[in-house]
Amino acid sequence: MSYKNTLYNICLIWLLTACSLEPASYPTPSEPTADSDRIIILCEGLWGMDNSSLALLDHGVLTNRWFQQQNPGRHLGDTGNDILQVNDTLIAISVNWSNIIQYIHPDGTAIAATENIPNNRRLATDHKGYLYVTSYADKGYVAKIDLNTKQVVDTCHVGYEPEGIAYYDGRLYVANTGGYSTQTQDHGYEQTISVVDAQTMRELRRIDTGCPNLYGKISVSGQYACINSAGDMYTIAPRCIVLNMANDEFRVFNFPATYNCAYHNRFYMIGSAFSHLTSTYTYSMHNISLPSMEVEDGLAEYSKAEETILQMQSPYALYISPYTGHLYSSDARAYATNGYVYEFGRDGMQIGRYLLRGVNPSGFVAIAE
Repeated sequence: MSYKNTLYNICLIWLLTACSLEPASYPTPSEPTADSDRIIILCEGLWGMDNSSLALLDHGVLTNRWFQQQNPGRHLGDTGNDILQVNDTLIAISVNWSNIIQYIHPDGTAIAATENIPNNRRLATDHKGYLYVTSYADKGYVAKIDLNTKQVVDTCHVGYEPEGIAYYDGRLYVANTGGYSTQTQDHGYEQTISVVDAQTMRELRRIDTGCPNLYGKISVSGQYACINSAGDMYTIAPRCIVLNMANDEFRVFNFPATYNCAYHNRFYMIGSAFSHLTSTYTYSMHNISLPSMEVEDGLAEYSKAEETILQMQSPYALYISPYTGHLYSSDARAYATNGYVYEFGRDGMQIGRYLLRGVNPSGFVAIAE
């Protein structure tokens, strides 16, 4: 859920509450704008329940269970963690507990799947025919997939439980988390970024950030990567790291970047700081300009969306469409019931709120017309 290393502590609650899922839902009526998007929404589902799903938001009209509609009789799988548009004809989805990478066309039809990447997490591509996937299995590694054959052609061991991954100039930057440290107790939290040669799949070096538990998806703007450090959720506070992948230099900021995205040379983020001491979440919002690294509170030009986001029960994702500049944020609510997606215009004004027939909406991909 919000933190992978707490997953096993709450999965029983999920299993007990899964029966309370709401009935079929329909989009909240709204007036689609002339420049609305076509957005694919990935819902993680509940771990062990085989209920990951895709929804399509097409110019303000929501289609739930879109994957099942486009592929009758098929399920997306168990715990969809990440979604990535590889090119104009291919979209990849990491399905964590099903141990597969599922591929679809932009119209939602399934193509094939790469199997046997256990406990897979996040995706990156070099746009040259290869996909890269992080995996928690075997003490942590990255798999390289040939997109022509959909087969794993190489792997590279990195730190324990690698999370976010980014590609830049022939290198992979992998955020190591050590997220199972509290369960296995055979290692601590990681605080390094592994730099891997994408061609040879050999680890070149590790960048020590000094910030533990590098958890979540990495967003990229040019040569810069935004990485969240979740801390230890007791006494070490979460942080945000912005890495210059051109020279390995980085800046650390004293707030979390749990859900982050990039748009027009700026990182936007919703920070979710969880404390085991109080069992509460504290939320924050910031933006960082590039390359100046100037920080501002809030979501800059989307500031009118902030009040709505802060009123959400459980903010769970943030995304800005590269085509329209519309901002999308999701609310996971109680993590075991259907979530909401909110759409905001370029001025931050709310355009629509959509009730999904899917649990834990965490990923977005905007498709070109």
